[in-house]
Amino acid sequence: MYAIDKQKTLDLVGGSAEYEFDVGVHAATRTVHVARATSGTIKLETWGLANDGTFTGAGGADATVGHGTRTRIVVFDNHRIVVLWLDASSALRARAYNSGGALPGAAITVETTIANFDVVSVGVTTGVQQADPGDAVYYAYRQFAFTTLSANGGWKLWMGAVTDSAEVVVGPVALGGPGDKVALSCASANEVVNGAHPRKAFTLCRDAGQIKTRSWRVASAGVTSLASAAETKPLGIGMVHGMSIAQGNDVFATVVWPGASNDTARLQLVSLATGGAMNVYASAEIAEIPRVFARLQWYGCDAAVAYTTPVGHLAVAAWRFAAPGSASAARSVLAHKEGTEQPTQVRLATLIPSSGSDDDPVSLVTLSRVAAGSLRLVCWRLHKTLVYGPVGPTPVGNVTKT
Repeated sequence: MYAIDKQKTLDLVGGSAEYEFDVGVHAATRTVHVARATSGTIKLETWGLANDGTFTGAGGADATVGHGTRTRIVVFDNHRIVVLWLDASSALRARAYNSGGALPGAAITVETTIANFDVVSVGVTTGVQQADPGDAVYYAYRQFAFTTLSANGGWKLWMGAVTDSAEVVVGPVALGGPGDKVALSCASANEVVNGAHPRKAFTLCRDAGQIKTRSWRVASAGVTSLASAAETKPLGIGMVHGMSIAQGNDVFATVVWPGASNDTARLQLVSLATGGAMNVYASAEIAEIPRVFARLQWYGCDAAVAYTTPVGHLAVAAWRFAAPGSASAARSVLAHKEGTEQPTQVRLATLIPSSGSDDDPVSLVTLSRVAAGSLRLVCWRLHKTLVYGPVGPTPVGNVTKT
């Protein structure tokens, strides 16, 4: 069985508005990076993360990235960091760093008149995935996928990359069509298609009273739309989380609110055929309304999730989604833990152990914002517990495996 402990917290100095902060982690060095806007200045702040969950000053000095509002961050396994933000003119900007605030690359402008954007890490679209434990192959770049929603209407799906020298380049790009509330995720492993190694991606958006979903194939060689679907249903909140059971066996979890009522959200599990055809193979109404997902493993259907309870408290959980063909419930809760924070928004990152073993603890880091604007980092630990019992009816006790 699984359990989650709440470890340590750190209250950040100064406040940030909604959507103006994000958190990423570098697992190998146990480093936590926060990108946030404070009084119009985009900062990159860094802490070390001790084994007991303490946030230390070992991460390095803060850096001024630029000036603007909405902010997101991607941290790669080679410790290159990409920060994206909207500046005062609503242009989407990007800048990369090498191992923290040191050795920054030049800031670039991606596109102007942007209302919103989303971003996910891809890693490398070659024969291996990003940060696969035991992989010794070296690549001089890392890739990310992102969407842009134009203030003039319509959205796009892009591929970007960061080089070893912290240079950000963007392109290729594909039109997504009309709509808003665009959510994006990628599978965790590459495919093998005619000798190439692209990655499957999935988007969800709202358009004219419909929820529209689409599968994609993304790589440095191009962004290709594969299949699409639509249903007439209101969308207040929409989320996507991509997983790979094995190479070429990708599934995506979508969560939309409202579900059957305003008190529930609808979870659907979607498998993708090689050509991108979508098949909804499981569905459930769930009481939780997730705010954000993060990976718990490189292969499989486990995911970390952060949400708020009915009384408004922050909670984190480990969920297991059913695989295609499984007789299991669409979603099983492996463990959950409730905190005392009452956030208006939360971000989540995970430090997956390099061993790749399910027996090793996984650190979860949340960055949450309360109504007054202050931000708090919290470290949680997901681990397995061993339960011992006698032959007779009286239990001996529980032992936590660390």
